[in-house]
Amino acid sequence: MELCRALSAAELGAIAAIVERREIAAGKELFREGDAGDGLYLVVAGEVNVVKLGADGEHLLAKLGAGALLGEMSLITSDARSATCRAIAPTIALHVPAPAFRALLDSGSTAALKIARAIAEVLARRLAAMNNLVLGLSTGKAAIDKTTGMKTQQLRDLHRTMQVWSF
Repeated sequence: MELCRALSAAELGAIAAIVERREIAAGKELFREGDAGDGLYLVVAGEVNVVKLGADGEHLLAKLGAGALLGEMSLITSDARSATCRAIAPTIALHVPAPAFRALLDSGSTAALKIARAIAEVLARRLAAMNNLVLGLSTGKAAIDKTTGMKTQQLRDLHRTMQVWSF
């Protein structure tokens, strides 16, 4: 996985030792919004929808396939899942359990530190993009979405930015 691109063979072995293979049937959930974050998932095969519950039902945030990473924040924080991930086809995913990853971090594992750094870099890029989009929403002239009061194109851009799930 691209998240591990900077790891040596020995470091990759340390991460591989904690990885669990999961098979998820179509229609079943990898995780549910509000549940405790239990770790990162890498979709190896299949396809998943990432959905968020709103006042008027579920809203599709992303449709992801092989190579997608999900739940990377749960490796760092203990926050609840912010969305539900559901297989829409038979799916195989690799799971990096948060407790095992944190134990590697606590032991000073170079592999875990490199992965934490990669996650921080992605989050920094997302935050920078979000800052630019928020600035764009507060200036300029564009069509306004009547339900949200936000500029339509900027909403689309914001949605695309937040769908950058992989490293």
